Amino acid sequence: MRALQIQAPGRAEVVDIAMPQPGPGEVRVRVSLVNTCPQWDLHLDAGEPMFVGQQIPYPYTSGQPGHEMVGVVDAIGEGVTAFRVGQRVAAWRDAGHHRQGCYAEYVNHLEANILPVPDPVEDPAIASLELAMCVAVSVLPLKRLGAIAGKRAAVNGLGPAGMIAAQMLRAEGASSVTGFEPHPGRRDLATGYAVDEALDPRDPATNERYPHRHCAECLEVGIDCAGYPDAVRFFMDRVRWHVALFAVQRHDYTYARTHSGLTVVGYAGHHRAAAEYALELIAAGKLDLRPLISVELPLERYAEGVALLRQQQALKIGFRP
Repeated sequence: MRALQIQAPGRAEVVDIAMPQPGPGEVRVRVSLVNTCPQWDLHLDAGEPMFVGQQIPYPYTSGQPGHEMVGVVDAIGEGVTAFRVGQRVAAWRDAGHHRQGCYAEYVNHLEANILPVPDPVEDPAIASLELAMCVAVSVLPLKRLGAIAGKRAAVNGLGPAGMIAAQMLRAEGASSVTGFEPHPGRRDLATGYAVDEALDPRDPATNERYPHRHCAECLEVGIDCAGYPDAVRFFMDRVRWHVALFAVQRHDYTYARTHSGLTVVGYAGHHRAAAEYALELIAAGKLDLRPLISVELPLERYAEGVALLRQQQALKIGFRP
């Protein structure tokens, strides 16, 4: 079967590999649509580790780093009881980069790592369930704290995760959702779709409107989806009560005396309840993932897709193997 393999930084090829056979507890899925995860794709393409201290062996595992996918069950392994051949499923958890990834025609998933897709939900609306699960991990603690409903909310960074976070804040009853994003195209897309308004954090007018955490009509809760030191500092200096740090953290941040009263919520790790929560929002029409896919391409044009991501001309690329 056909699968993508990153041979070296900046060089990916479609190769022929053996058809995977599902083992005990595994489900083989015919991939219908698989989306990029820009962080993973861009880091591997550049030869840079995703996490500090990580080593990247090339050629990389075939099919990787594809993990945001939807497909149809093609075969089931011994002991699988929750799924049947012909059933549509989506992956909610990345099983790890030691296993064949989803940039392929077929892929094996652990039974526990996929969820059934409701019939009315189209492929583009569910393929990025795994990312939605990740974002939900940051949203659910804020919900339990009573920090969202009726509050003025904000999202820092309007990439794919930020677009999802904003919709989840809306779904949880935030009185308004403001986005901060320097890229004008992303601000335009987000306005109306995900946020009530999108502001450029570099614009002096933004700083005049939100000079500090205690200003009139201040922001009360926020989710950082940027992760850059200056961006996180900007956000912590302008949100009054609760900030959840979602983006991959590669730096240290200072909790200063000016942050007194601010609760910072870290990332608790992936879990199925977050995936089920995200799926419920999708099925209810409260979370729309379709606009995140800027273009669909065949696997053979993977390099073109990565270039669009690097140039910030696309949020996500969808591939149909």
